[in-house]
Amino acid sequence: MPQPVLLFGVGATKAGTSWLYRYLSAHPDCAMPAVKEAHYWDSFTQSVQDRQITQLQSQVNDLQTTKAEKDAQGPAWQTRKIARRIDEVTGLMNVLRGDRRDDLAYRKWLLNGREDARIVGDVTPSYSLLPDDMLSRMLHLTPTTRFIYLIRDPLDRLWSHIRMIAHRQQPDVADFTKKANAVLSRTLDRGTDTPTFARGDYRTNIARLRRVIPQHRLLVQFFEDLFTPAGAARLCDFLGIAPLDKLRDRVIHGGQKAVMQDALRPKALQMLSVQYDWVAQNVGPLPQRWQDNQARMTA
Repeated sequence: MPQPVLLFGVGATKAGTSWLYRYLSAHPDCAMPAVKEAHYWDSFTQSVQDRQITQLQSQVNDLQTTKAEKDAQGPAWQTRKIARRIDEVTGLMNVLRGDRRDDLAYRKWLLNGREDARIVGDVTPSYSLLPDDMLSRMLHLTPTTRFIYLIRDPLDRLWSHIRMIAHRQQPDVADFTKKANAVLSRTLDRGTDTPTFARGDYRTNIARLRRVIPQHRLLVQFFEDLFTPAGAARLCDFLGIAPLDKLRDRVIHGGQKAVMQDALRPKALQMLSVQYDWVAQNVGPLPQRWQDNQARMTA
């Protein structure tokens, strides 16, 4: 029996990767790991590796607490499920700590218990920022490795990312809208050469992906089209699986609500204008949401 197709969901941040992970997790032909974002390929430096292991250990601690509660009062199937998650997260920590020169331990962790699936995946949005040599290393891990890069209206993606940052900085702030707009204002003042803008730099990221990955093994898809039958069909056709009968809910990890200040919108759109223009010329016809925001630049 052939090995599963290895899928990397490489972004963009706040552009539907959680929806993608949930959709594939629910698909009978796919087997996704318990860890959505493995951060294997972007954690080779010691500081990043240590941070990722710390985060994974925190997950294990929380799972162990939950398991102890379920052991006392929950059904047995729940405790078994949690135990499997603990084993999987612990296994990833061991992979990150171990010998990573040939990536075989990572591949074994990813495929363990999933050998009969058609698709196995690692959905980590920050992978889109990796250099050419690391993307090539990922590409050659298996003969059938595939990549998906989701792109969302640049202004919507930026504002969603900003709200995520604001929530992480002050999750209990009294006026979240004020906090989010303050973060946006500071981000705009710093210019486009920042990690927040890099996550949505479609022009640079898609050009890098296309430079390394053959066309038939890379899918660039609009976030706005994912939630339509045609969009789901395109995704599944790329992966060689049938679409699910029912699409999953659109909003996953939508974050706290906040309204962008009108005074900040024109500057944000001006800084993002190159993304609208480049995608229109190099990816395909823009969805309506993109067209609406693009029109605001000239209104």
